[in-house]
Amino acid sequence: MFSYLRKMHPQSISQKRILISPLNWGMGHVARCIPLIHDFLKNGNTVIVAATDDQGAVFRAYFPSIQVVKHEGYPFVFAGKGNFALDLARQFKGLKKRLYAEMEQTDKLVNELNIDLVISDHRYGFRSKQVHSIMLTHQLNLPVRWFEGWVQKMHERFLRQFDEIWIPDTVDSSLAGQLSENLKGFECTYIGALSRFQKNEISEVKTIDTVVIASGPTIYAEQFVREQLKKLDADTNTIIIASPEVKKNLGAVEVSIQSAEDWKSCDETIVKARKIISRCGYSTLMDLSVLKVPFSLTPTPGQREQEYLYQYWASKVIGR
Repeated sequence: MFSYLRKMHPQSISQKRILISPLNWGMGHVARCIPLIHDFLKNGNTVIVAATDDQGAVFRAYFPSIQVVKHEGYPFVFAGKGNFALDLARQFKGLKKRLYAEMEQTDKLVNELNIDLVISDHRYGFRSKQVHSIMLTHQLNLPVRWFEGWVQKMHERFLRQFDEIWIPDTVDSSLAGQLSENLKGFECTYIGALSRFQKNEISEVKTIDTVVIASGPTIYAEQFVREQLKKLDADTNTIIIASPEVKKNLGAVEVSIQSAEDWKSCDETIVKARKIISRCGYSTLMDLSVLKVPFSLTPTPGQREQEYLYQYWASKVIGR
């Protein structure tokens, strides 16, 4: 157990073998791991990523020489009706089974790869008692309703099984609001926003009027694009960034659709946008805090975290 790493900022860690894995709930967890890995490598660490095939392809695009080991995601299935609680409840047995299997797999990887430090981006089972294990999350407090208090208690129990929590927010929780406030005395370090655009040169010349980013589970991403197609001005220079599956489901449309699979190419598009339209996932909000361009946000229906962040960010904009 590397107790001397407790309460350290990620940029202070050097010469360690680090194993990191992002949750497979959308690709926002992958996005915020990219700047973290960049800093780790810059400081002489060896980074190994445990990821699904889709996640691994993105990491290899940014870090061609990085080692990626195949790691199964959680079996999330969404009906697309905005009832995330019911969707997850129906999958409880499968999720629980995956959690326990993941704990065993993480210990195996720690031993096989001679790991010094484990970092989990909101994967409850990605931890090891053999080495210092850190949870990366902006949600210490889940936006649950009063009768769902048991969900928050279970969440806290999982968090306390990690040696430390890294929160990608400011110490005054300016980005995530109440979600990231440390009300229960967790062992936390606020590490600031994590955006890959912090590492990129942001173009001052904006040549694209609007970029629409369709993120999140496919069924909700497709719904979002269909909604935006009804609102977009045909005379504006607009590019939609969406997965090939979403593009296929849409059929023929007049707006240009760029494949979300080519992240680096999409980055070049995003930094040229005069305005960004997107869901209000937390990783997207961190990107917007760096890009500093006008934006329009829409929460994913039924995802209370995004609904809270939408209201919180709306109050911040109004309060300016």
